[in-house]
Amino acid sequence: MEMSDPKKVDFKREAKWLVMVGVSRAHVHLTREHMEILFGQGSELTVLRDLGQAGQFAAKETVNVVGPKGVLQKVRIIGPTRSETQVELSRTETYPLGIDAPLRDSGDLKGTPGAVLIGPKGVVVLDHGCIIAKAHVHMLSKTAKRLDLSESDKVSILLKGEKIVSYHDVTVRLVDDGITEFHIDTDEANAAFADTGDMAMIIHKEIIIRDDCGNVLEIDTDNIKFVEGKEPNGYYTQEGIKLMGSVFEYPESVQGEIREKLLNPQAIAPNKFYLLTAQENEKVFGIACFYWMPNVRMGYLEHLGITPEYKARGIGGFLFHRVRTFLEKKHPEIEGILLEVRKNMEHLDDRKPFFLDLGAIPVDTDFYSAKKTKGGEEFSLMFKPETSNARLDSSTMEAAWQTLNDIL
Repeated sequence: MEMSDPKKVDFKREAKWLVMVGVSRAHVHLTREHMEILFGQGSELTVLRDLGQAGQFAAKETVNVVGPKGVLQKVRIIGPTRSETQVELSRTETYPLGIDAPLRDSGDLKGTPGAVLIGPKGVVVLDHGCIIAKAHVHMLSKTAKRLDLSESDKVSILLKGEKIVSYHDVTVRLVDDGITEFHIDTDEANAAFADTGDMAMIIHKEIIIRDDCGNVLEIDTDNIKFVEGKEPNGYYTQEGIKLMGSVFEYPESVQGEIREKLLNPQAIAPNKFYLLTAQENEKVFGIACFYWMPNVRMGYLEHLGITPEYKARGIGGFLFHRVRTFLEKKHPEIEGILLEVRKNMEHLDDRKPFFLDLGAIPVDTDFYSAKKTKGGEEFSLMFKPETSNARLDSSTMEAAWQTLNDIL
């Protein structure tokens, strides 16, 4: 009987890996020269919001993009400055502008049409630079190594939301910092009923997934969906609330408070209460409950949890990012999110290192001492800024504390 040489065994097989969706709206990358023409000598881009890719940010500055037929106003600048100016549009946006932009990889600008950019201090006439960016996935190098993927490899990505849409020949771009994120434009997102923070699957027969010891793993996962619970009698909302007691060991009183806030939103007005459940194949395995506090332009994350079998897969971080993008879409004026870290009789819960990894910072507990919940548990706060303007000064914190006393 002939034995197979184990060194020649092909372990490659079709596998799936979850990735977060990022929807790119029309935006412009500028050179330093064009930046100074449009915004003045010595001008600098000012950070509005950091993006998922390390070092990149949405700037406060915008320009008007003018084509042969029309104008697209207040198009966001993405920083920092680049070696070449580039205008990224969706196909729908090219029609009213009259710009026949081709589908290209970012940076592939040879032979592309131009446009006129109008800023507060000047005008730039581009003879080229307008493209419709191809869908691509920014992947952390350590993740790519785990999946045996390299720079410029092609993968397929599947979105299974309200519509099932598959993207093929999606280019992998390696990054050392930031998050792994699948970038599509607004046309592609609308066609798939998708939004920033949704989940997709990388599916590729050449992926090899290994554990820390180098052993090949089988990963079989379906799309993770995050569903807003708008009233307590919905199936997913009920299942999420059940998790509060059965898995996360919250008392029935907490579950009752969640139901009451969904039934009676005017009781905490003008503040708003939201609930998201995480699900896979109709099974609810996670929940997030959070508030919007308009007086301080902040969110407040009260509860976030996933069941044990879904931990160590990065899904808790996906759920947190979904909360962020949900609040940014509903309340674009948001400046930050306050995060609750509870302390029981035994220990400070594991949310603190989790939030630290996601970029949150502890609020000074020497100045703002821990508070107590109605159940007697102490809790302190952490803060995740969402804009460069976010400030936790004493007046803002006092207003936030007062609001929390009213709504919790």
